[in-house]
Amino acid sequence: MRESKPAWHNPFRIALLVSLAAGSLPAQTAPDLTAARLGLSEFQRVCEEAGDRMWGVPLCGRLLLVDSRSRMTVANMPDPEGTFRDAGGLFVGSLPPEILIANTSIRWGNEDWAMVSLPLPTDEFLRLRLLVHESFHRLQARLGLRAADTAGGHLDSESGRLWLRLELRALAQALRLDGAAARTAAEDALLFRAVRHSLHPRAQVLESALEIQEGLAEYTGTVIALGQSGESPVRVARAVEDFEDQSSFSRSFAYATGPALGLLLDKHAPGWRKGLTRDSSLGSLLGHALNVRAGTDPVHLAQSRGERYGLRAVAAAERGRAVRTQALLAGYRARFLDGPVLLFPRTEELRRSFNPNNLVPLGDSGTVYPTGTFVSRWGKLQIDDVGGLLATDNQTLRVSAPAELSARPLSGPGWRLELAPGWTVRPGTIAGSFVVVPE
Repeated sequence: MRESKPAWHNPFRIALLVSLAAGSLPAQTAPDLTAARLGLSEFQRVCEEAGDRMWGVPLCGRLLLVDSRSRMTVANMPDPEGTFRDAGGLFVGSLPPEILIANTSIRWGNEDWAMVSLPLPTDEFLRLRLLVHESFHRLQARLGLRAADTAGGHLDSESGRLWLRLELRALAQALRLDGAAARTAAEDALLFRAVRHSLHPRAQVLESALEIQEGLAEYTGTVIALGQSGESPVRVARAVEDFEDQSSFSRSFAYATGPALGLLLDKHAPGWRKGLTRDSSLGSLLGHALNVRAGTDPVHLAQSRGERYGLRAVAAAERGRAVRTQALLAGYRARFLDGPVLLFPRTEELRRSFNPNNLVPLGDSGTVYPTGTFVSRWGKLQIDDVGGLLATDNQTLRVSAPAELSARPLSGPGWRLELAPGWTVRPGTIAGSFVVVPE
């Protein structure tokens, strides 16, 4: 069932209303309302045209466009607290301070909202992909497709990166080519994936979960953006190829493999989305559609097939990277595992905003976040350049110990903490370490 078209759908009316709203806001705090107008107008048009064809539910819904510096926000529906000013169908106001700004979905009041940080991309394809991606997250739990969000540390190991890079190259070829050559490339991609999974326990479980959680959102945004922009899958193939340049794959890989696998499933297994669950594996679905079997010795076959994708050059590059990475990991272990730290309590309410492309897996100890914002009952932690360590449970956090406990806000090497009322810092059980605890 389609949602009704709001009064602000007319783009010329939006332009006038946004201009009036911008004139009433202080210059230093006004968000990019021109981009907001364009984004809201495009999203409404696109989601109405898409309807419920992809997932059986409309993509249209509550959307916030937020200026990350000023927190000024433009919404397509009234805020639950009734504080946003109605500008004839646009709702302009300031996002409450307790809400973390990120490209994500949130629960605000009794409703789910998609949130996108301004400025929006100027490229039409990228802009639509982002807006739809976050809107899919708003629907994900309702669809039963919200999966675990755990980094796959094996994807930043030497062998994990090697076989993922070859998979990305093969997926790009499968999207770029036609006929038998495209099918062969898709089979090669699944072969390289099978080798990676054979080398790393639980690799398939971790990868499949993140491809459901993030890959499906990126795939949905990609399909809608392709249809609206008129671009071909070659645009996606280029993005998959370019993804090799990311410094870390552990939490980001699904942004490349998700759209690629989804588009290949559209081609080889129409209707694959029906019956999809949070435990599904996109790779396994494609393998079934192509009748691919890994065989008894996938490594030997993959080494032979890998030559056409530059196996030897990629392997040499990854050996060099592995040597350089050891020094980095040793430094992080010394900082977070051997040195004095500030430990935050385990909490299921931990919210985070971060760059998925720069995370550093630290084995069973968790994942290093070089930058990011973390919010929980104990307050707000901002990490700028040195990093924090988030345990594998995605709830327990630590940073290097502060030098001075009396300062407020509390700070340490590369981080700043705004403690919430009712919380304090006390000495921990390890000499020189501290813990955040309720007063």
